[in-house]
Order: sequence, then C-alpha cells, then structure tokens
Amino acid sequence: AEPRAGEEARARRGTRSEGGGAGRAGRPGARRFTPSTTYRNAVLASLRPEQLPVAEQLLRGGIPQVRRAIEEQNARAKAEGRDGVAPEPLLAMAEELLPTINLAAWKDRAVAARDAGRTAPLRELRAIVAATSTVGLDDEGRELLTAVRQALEAKVAQIREAWLGRLRSHLAAGRVVEALQESAQPPDHGTRLPADLAMALAQAASEAMRQDLDPTEWLALLDAVVASPVRRSVRPAGLPETADEELRRRARQAAGLVPELARLLGIPLPPPPGARPVPARAS
Repeated sequence: AEPRAGEEARARRGTRSEGGGAGRAGRPGARRFTPSTTYRNAVLASLRPEQLPVAEQLLRGGIPQVRRAIEEQNARAKAEGRDGVAPEPLLAMAEELLPTINLAAWKDRAVAARDAGRTAPLRELRAIVAATSTVGLDDEGRELLTAVRQALEAKVAQIREAWLGRLRSHLAAGRVVEALQESAQPPDHGTRLPADLAMALAQAASEAMRQDLDPTEWLALLDAVVASPVRRSVRPAGLPETADEELRRRARQAAGLVPELARLLGIPLPPPPGARPVPARAS
C-alpha cells in the first residue's frame, strides 16, 4: 500500500461514497442505493498515518485488495530499481484493522438502508442482513440489524402484494395468458399463491382452453400454463377442433405437467418431469 493512498483517503473524507445495489434491473427510474460514509470517515480519522493506506485498501476490497496493492507497489519499485516493501507487516496490520473496517462499512450500509425503508433495494437489504455472518456486531450494530430486518420484511410484503395485485388485475380483465405468466414470476422463491387465487387462475385457464379456440392462441395458453404453478390443476375444456399434429405433439409433451391433457389425448398419463426452476424476478 503506497503512502499517497493515505493522502487520497484524507482528501476524500466527507465526500467519498460508494454505489450499492440498484433497484429492479432494467426498470426505468430504479433507485441507486448510496451508503453513508459517516462510520468509515470516523474510523479513518481515528487511525495513525501509517494505517491509513492499509485501511483505504481494505475499504476497496478487503485483504485481497491489500495484497494486490502491495504486489503492484513492489512491481513498480523493482522496475525503478528500488527496494520493495515486506508484505508481512502490512498484512498483519490489515488483519488487525479488518474487523473495525468491516463493521464501519456495514454500519454505513445499514444506516442508509434503515433510512431508505421501503425504497431500499430488496437485494441490498438481503445482502446487509446476510453480511452479519462475517461482521462482528456491537450493540449499535445489533440495533441497526433489527431495523434493517424490519425494513426487509416490509419490503418483501410490499412486493408480494404488488405481485398479487397485478395477477388479480389480469384475471379480472380476462387476460389469462398474462395472469399465468405473472404467476410464474413470484418476487421470491418462498412466495406461494393464495389457495383462492390459485383456484381462480386454474379455472380461468381451464375455461380459456376451449375447442373453438384458434390453435395458436391455445398453444400460447398451454405454454403459459406449463410455466405456471397451477399447471397440474388446469383441466383444459378441450383441444381445438382444428388441431394439427404439431399441436397434438406439444400437448403430449406437456401431459406430464398438465395431467388432464393425457385424458383429452387418450394416452396413458406420463410421469411428471423433474422439478422446474422458478424464474425469479430481478430485485
């Protein structure tokens, strides 16, 4: 770690910030999460001058970043015909400073998440909670963790309600394909459709897959049903009257996931395939 890194750290106090996770990927207007720098600045201000360059590298990337900085400094020194620095003392200093630096960085993220509340990105809230497995929390840190967990629970509830609201809106408007597609994209893997909504969705899909439906529209419904969590409860009203061999082939392929298709096709019920991955929304 080079001496001028300490000068850079002092120059940036009070103005240094790091971008965190963004909101849902690709969504216009997604908030950029910017942690506070209060705790990191306080730690840097308390350090001895020789500790500052090491602390700055720790903030940039932990012990691996300290190693890289030492290697780069020694490579330049060798190229210029100068002696390099011994890595052991600097790495020992880094190990000593690491818990304090990690806690300060974590608190800066946690304070920003707590203050942002429901506007904080879900991914960032989860990352902050998960990071406590590697950060030694003090009393203040434990209070912040409680607040972040509450914000996370509120955020998850908000996203789930919005998801269910969209699904109900599609159903009410008769947009069955859109409702099925929405059901296949829960906000997280632990989210399940309420029983009444699952029944309503399965019934709507069953009724929509009629004999008088255009084969292209029927296949679009089939694709949406197969990807949905209600596929085994859907009982198509019939195959299109103008069904060709391609439609029947695709229906046979889907019969393991939509058992009622086997009866319509007059074939033995095939075994269900392995578990299908749930497409998670970007958070």
